[in-house]
Parts: sequence; structure tokens; C-alpha cells
Amino acid sequence: MSDNKSRIMTQKQRQISKAFEVKRNVKIIPAKKDIIENQNNKLHVAAYCRVSTFDDSQSGSFELQKQSYLEKINTNPNWILAGIYADQGTSGTSTRKRTQFMKMIEDCRQGKIDLILVKSVSRFARNQLDFIGTSRELKSLPHPVGIYIEDINLNTLDTNSEFILGILAIVAQGESEQKSAAITWSIIERFKKGLPIIPTHNLLGYTKDKFGRVIIDKSESKVVKFIYDSYINGTSVTEIANQLMKRKISTVTGLERWSNSSIYHILRNEKYKGEVVMQKTFTVDCFSHKSRKNNGEKTQYILEHGIPSIISDKKWELTQKLLKYPNCKSKSTKVISMPRLYIKRIKSGKLRNYIVLDPSWKPKEIKEVFK
Repeated sequence: MSDNKSRIMTQKQRQISKAFEVKRNVKIIPAKKDIIENQNNKLHVAAYCRVSTFDDSQSGSFELQKQSYLEKINTNPNWILAGIYADQGTSGTSTRKRTQFMKMIEDCRQGKIDLILVKSVSRFARNQLDFIGTSRELKSLPHPVGIYIEDINLNTLDTNSEFILGILAIVAQGESEQKSAAITWSIIERFKKGLPIIPTHNLLGYTKDKFGRVIIDKSESKVVKFIYDSYINGTSVTEIANQLMKRKISTVTGLERWSNSSIYHILRNEKYKGEVVMQKTFTVDCFSHKSRKNNGEKTQYILEHGIPSIISDKKWELTQKLLKYPNCKSKSTKVISMPRLYIKRIKSGKLRNYIVLDPSWKPKEIKEVFK
């Protein structure tokens, strides 16, 4: 086997040797000049810019980017403006929401663009790997399109661009992992000291005062008590949901429809007895940002009496027993009175603490609301 292989190699070597010994007529067709370097053909140049919010601080930067690109392209005698593509108020993590970005890529496929100007990789894609994927696609088009990254002075049509981007990807990944590790460490240290992170915009029965402290929302807490009392006294989860919808009491997120799962979530939430379990979920990695339920993979921290309780310990423990052994529930249901006047406040956003008025309220009830 090895003798045959060495014999084949020897034959190849002889072929190469003869090719240099015998003069052959080979016609050479010169390569076309690189599209970026060919100054005889004017380039159709586009620019892409993006900011993630509509804040005034970013809107100025957004407009500045667009105007500076317009001036840069229009003042270059070898360039023709192919368009300024700009997305405002969109994240870099999803291209589907970046309509202008998608339009620009489609225009590239149709041969309308030769070169794209962009401030940085992060403006163009969520990470270096995504950027490399897009640049490869544009480079492989019948009419290749280059991306010029201003902050590192790199054109993706250059022969060594992918090598440089590969190095940058490794560096960026290391930085992202370090930042993620630092943030995770600080959160865990907070948990160890009994400093939980409790958002209340999706937590029925609670809100925050002007100092950021978690306090009981008196109106919403009545709904929580109604749910617990009804379940303890034999009412099914489906019937509880139907009663809430019948009274037009919306969910904590403002939905008119209550699902069985949302009722079960309230019945199982230990926060209603004042206890806070920290690190119920954890982030898988700093790139996908996927969250996973903590089934013992990570340490958990429990803060007793962490927030004001709406439900007593005794009632909460009884509820957990009934959830585990539903056959223990009493068959004869006792009617639990619904909250007489439910006041819904907006819990987040610019309209935070505004009251949602119910058209069915009578003048006497409205006066009671605004006492």
C-alpha cells in the first residue's frame, strides 16, 4: 500500500518536473481590477445607521449619522448615492424588526449597491459571527458587495478582512464573557446579602413607592385574596378565571382573558406570603440570552419576610397542600365575595400610576376612587 502511494507521488513529481522542462504556450487572461480599487467605474455606495431607542439623546446621534453619510458620499466624485438606510428604536439582536436593514440587503441582492458604509460591527449585526455570515453572503453575490467598517478601517472585500474579523470575534467573545461573568457575580452577591431584584409590573398585588420599595397595592391585593379564598373553599381554577372575566377584572398585564395557568401561577407564588426565592431562572450564556428554569443547576437563595405579605403562612401552606392533593378539597363551595371596587393602575411606562377608569362606575364610586 505504501509502495503504491510513493509510486503515485513520484509520478506526480515527474509530471511537474516535465511541465517546467517543456515549454508550453499558455494564454493569460488578466484579472479584472477589484471593484473597490477600480476608479473608472463609479461605485453605488449606501450607508446604514441604527439607534436602539427614540430618546432625545440618541435621536441627535441618529440624525448626525444620516447627514454625515450623505455629505461623505455626495462629496466623493467616485461614488454615487445608493441610499441611506436607517433604523430607529430597534435592537441589533433581531434583523426581522430592522425593516431598513432587510431592504438594504435585498437591494444588494438586486445589484443596486456596491459598497455599504457602517460605523461599527455592532451597528450592523449583533455580533462578529453574524456580521461574518452576512458579509460572506454579500461577497458571494454575482455582483459582490463590500461593507466598509469605519472604526477599524476595514473593507470586507479585502483579502485579509475575514482573518482580521475572526480575531476581533475572539476578542469580542472574551469581552462579552467577562462582562457577563461580572454582572452575574454582582447579582449573586446581592442575593447573598438578601437584596432581591423584584419587578412589580407583572406581579399582581404589589407596586413600588417613590423610593423603589415593594409595597402592597390595596386594590390588586383584594383580587389575590379572592383567588386564594375561592380556591381554598372549593372553587375550581376555571371557575375563578370565569368569575374574574365576568366582573371585567383584567390581568396584571392588562389582558381581559384569564387563563388557568395564570391563576395557578398566583396560587404557587411564594411572594404572596412575603417570601422571595432568588435565582429561580438563570441565563444559559451571554450570546443566546436564553433563560432556563433553575431545577437545581444553580444555587438558590430564600429571603424570608422579604416583602409585605398578602396571604398568611397558614393559608399559603394549605393552598400548596390542596394543589398537590386536589382530592382533599371540599366539594361544597362557599361563595366568596368579589372585590366591590377594583381600581386598576398602570404599573409601568410613561403612564405609570394612572388609573384606568371603568365606564360602569357610578359618580359615588368615582368619588371613592379619588379620595
